[in-house]
This record gives sequence, C-alpha cells and structure tokens, in this order.
Amino acid sequence: MTFQLVYYSQQDPKWKEDILGFGDSRDTIGYVGCALTSVAMLISGHGFIETPKTLNQKLKNVNGFVSAGIRWDTVNQIYPQINVKSNISCGNTDAPLGLIDASIAAGQPVIVMVDSTPAPGLLTHWVVLYAKEGNDYLMLDPWPYQTDVNKKTYLMPRYSQGNPLQRSIMHVIVYESFNASGGISLPGTDQTTGTDQTPPTTGTVTTSTTLARVKADLTWGLNIRSSIDTSSPSNIVVSVPAGTVLTLLGADDYSKIGGVNQWVRVNDGKGHEGFCAAWYLEQVQVAAPVVVTEPVTTSTTDTSGVTTTPPKPVAMTVVVKARVGRLGAKIYKTASVKSEIISTEKMRAKLTVVEDESKARAKLGKAGKWLNVKTKDGKKGYVSAELVAEP
Repeated sequence: MTFQLVYYSQQDPKWKEDILGFGDSRDTIGYVGCALTSVAMLISGHGFIETPKTLNQKLKNVNGFVSAGIRWDTVNQIYPQINVKSNISCGNTDAPLGLIDASIAAGQPVIVMVDSTPAPGLLTHWVVLYAKEGNDYLMLDPWPYQTDVNKKTYLMPRYSQGNPLQRSIMHVIVYESFNASGGISLPGTDQTTGTDQTPPTTGTVTTSTTLARVKADLTWGLNIRSSIDTSSPSNIVVSVPAGTVLTLLGADDYSKIGGVNQWVRVNDGKGHEGFCAAWYLEQVQVAAPVVVTEPVTTSTTDTSGVTTTPPKPVAMTVVVKARVGRLGAKIYKTASVKSEIISTEKMRAKLTVVEDESKARAKLGKAGKWLNVKTKDGKKGYVSAELVAEP
C-alpha cells in the first residue's frame, strides 16, 4: 500500500501520562516518548494502526524496552511484515543522506534523531522523515509543532541548530515494510512520491496477483522462513522444491516478484506460512476470470391461475473494520493496489458483495484476497478482504 501520513502527538492527553516502557514515574510518553510516537506514526502509515498507547503496551509484552529506551528490532515481533533494515549512529560523521533518500523513494519513511535545542549539549529528539525538498526534508514531528498533515513541516528550520543537513541528523533508523508499494502520499495533494505507473494489459491470458511459482532452475529448493533473517537455519519453516506454486499473502506482494532484496509472505497450501525471497519466484499465468452475471428471476403460475415471483435473495453485506482508523478502506477499480482508487470508505461503512457469496465468505479477513463489492453510492470495485468482516 501507499504510505499515508498519520500524525500523533506524544503530548496527547490520551497517553501523555502513561509510563514509557519499563521506565520510572518520570519517564512518561509526554516527556520522553518521541521515539515510540515516531514508530507509531510510521507503522500506522503503513496500514498497521497503532497509537503510542497501544504500541507502548504491545512492546512491553515482547520485552521491547530497556528501561524507557525502545528496542527498535522488537517491532518485528509484533508485525513480522516490518523489519529494521538499517540502524546507523552518525553523531560524529555525516548522515547517510543517500540512504535516507533511497528509502523515501521506495515508499519507506525514515526515523531520525536530531538535537531539539540550540543550547549547549545534546537533547535528543526523534522525528519521521517522509519526503525530500531541495536541501531539506518534510517531517512528522511528535512534539506539538505542526499537527495538520495537509501542511508541510520542514526539518531544518527547527532542528538544524545552524548545521548543514548532513550534520543535523545524528542517528538513522530505517524500517522496511513488506506491504509498501513504493509511494508516499504528499500533504495537501493527490500526489505520491516514488510510484511506478504500470499500463494495463489486455489478452486472453492474465496473471494471478495471489500466486507465484518457485523458479524451475532453483534445483536446491526455496526456504520459507518465519522471518527474513538468513543468518541461521533455525527460522526455516519448510523448504519447497522448484515449481511449487505459492499463495501470496501480502496485498502488494505480487509487485515484488523477481525483485532483488525483496521478500514476500506466502503459504504453500500445506499449512506452512512465512517469508521467502521474491527474486526466486516468477509470475503464474492463469485463464482469464469468468464474468459473474446475476441470475434471471422467473415467475411461475399455479393451477388456480395465480402468478407468483420468487423473492429476490438478500445480498451479502460486509462492514469496514475499525482497524482502518482515519485512513479508511480503499476501493480499487481492479483487484490491485496499483489500479485506480474509486472510493475510500470509513470504518464501519457497509458494502454489498457482488460476487459468489460462498467464495466471498471464505476470503473474509484474509490478507492477499480481494472482494468484489458495491459502495452505498453504487460504485463497484475491489476491497482487500482483510479489511472487512460480516456485520
């Protein structure tokens, strides 16, 4: 999915007095929770909605703090789709601006540490960088400064402390979300950064956006792992042979097939689920989908001459889950996040299912599956099945 800007303030009364991690009574989210709040904004922007309050508790449940200091890598224990790619201290060297720029271009915002005051000494503060403009970055700042995501907030005017850009950033945390499609929504516009526009194709054979095949030349087989760590065989769930067809579980995993250093979440159809290297997979071609038409209702006449018409069956309805938060659920023109967005439905909005009911019900709540639906105002399209449920 395209990264959506989500703003949280560490000073929000809903959580500002909560103790951060395993700190003491002085270590509140409102006082020292900028890193936690930055992570909450980042993972929420990727579609995994968490507030600083909920994320604080979930990280504590997985021992995600050293006192009040966040352990960056433990986010992966809560969301296996998100992994720390880079953790770079640059207090005494130039910040890796090229790495930051490349990550943003790939639809992956970056969390950085800055000095929050021009006074002598270092008072650390964490913010989220999501776009580059000239020799500056646009940021989401958890300290109340500019809370409207439709307006631009720049890093340098507030946190450069008279230094050039490469010396204004003292630590860089790059998370990689495997749900990212390569774009970041820009404030106040319909524009996104870093998105590739793929023209539609026509023909009698199409490709399945939910299936991929292990390449035939991979004679040694392909490992499916519980995480993307390849340093040890301990996380290998199963090894599948060349030619195995796998089901893709992430909404944007299909676009990663064949991509070097890209990982996708898959199921082998035998109860094994995990991550595998996308560069060892190829697309699967399938027959063109059959168009489903509504059955014709016919009338009948009994022996007394009375004509009756069978009642029209009640259409199946689903509702948008509350987990979508303020972002809502996107309705796409086709079953792909790269197609046109025709509507955005709020949480608890009702949608009418316009495909076979039994097949639709089997897909409800599952990642990588799509439902053909109609909105309240009559627009027909596709919604991710994991974002809706029966009322």
